[in-house]
Amino acid sequence: MTAPIPFTVIGGFLGAGKTTLLNRLLRGAEGRRFAVLVNDFGALDIDGRLVAAHGGDTVALANGCLCCTIGDSLVTTLLGLLERPDRFDHIVVEASGVADPGRVADLAVLEPRLSRDGVIVVVDAAEVRARAADRRVGDTIQRQLKAADLLLLNKTDLANDLPALQVWLGTQSDAPVLEARHADVPLDLLFGLDRHGATAASPSSDTFASWSYTWPEPVDRDVLLAMLREAPGEVLRAKGIVRFADAPDRRSVVHLVGRRLEVGDEGPWGDTAESRLVILGLKPVLGSLQRE
Repeated sequence: MTAPIPFTVIGGFLGAGKTTLLNRLLRGAEGRRFAVLVNDFGALDIDGRLVAAHGGDTVALANGCLCCTIGDSLVTTLLGLLERPDRFDHIVVEASGVADPGRVADLAVLEPRLSRDGVIVVVDAAEVRARAADRRVGDTIQRQLKAADLLLLNKTDLANDLPALQVWLGTQSDAPVLEARHADVPLDLLFGLDRHGATAASPSSDTFASWSYTWPEPVDRDVLLAMLREAPGEVLRAKGIVRFADAPDRRSVVHLVGRRLEVGDEGPWGDTAESRLVILGLKPVLGSLQRE
């Protein structure tokens, strides 16, 4: 069985230096094939000499790395990336400046092809305390700090009292702190960080859940596909092997990624005992599906 791909999330408030860190990552890959998911290519300062191909929502680099823009759904973009025939050594997501990066990292819980490698939260040394005290964004800052497996304390040259800031950060998060200027850090220190994986992977997660359908008899194709097409937007993923009533001797593979539904033929049904479909998504929605 192929080992899961490490999955890292880079978070932090607006202007902290997340994109600067990504640029350093892409330039210093040194034989490691990264796939980087971002909201906008425009902010990335990709050296033109590194660009091997530009395909609209992707930029392939000569060093084997790939940049993808996040479309309507991070989940759809991520799962589409995993379906590509070329395998990457590591997947990195730049979370938006107001997102909870811990929730983004929990996506690795839903997908067995991923392993949660860690959450890096980039902190603006000059602004973070003032932002945290702001009643409009303070809760966002605190959630980001608590989610971190590593705090990258950036712009340390602009901090007024660095020792006091370090003490304050210790009251906000138990993550180790790595000081930096212009996000210039040894890249090897950014990986293998996960400290929350066991908690994130718990079946009692308040955010995500899964539920399985099984059928011992052939399934009506129109009914099942209509159910999937009409599923609420909070349903993130569905995958199964199904024996349809109109082709009872064939194995049909059903994939739902976001709003994209695909059905493929995998050959004779064989000795498989029953059809099975697994749905992954947000717990309140899956709870309503289960009650139905």
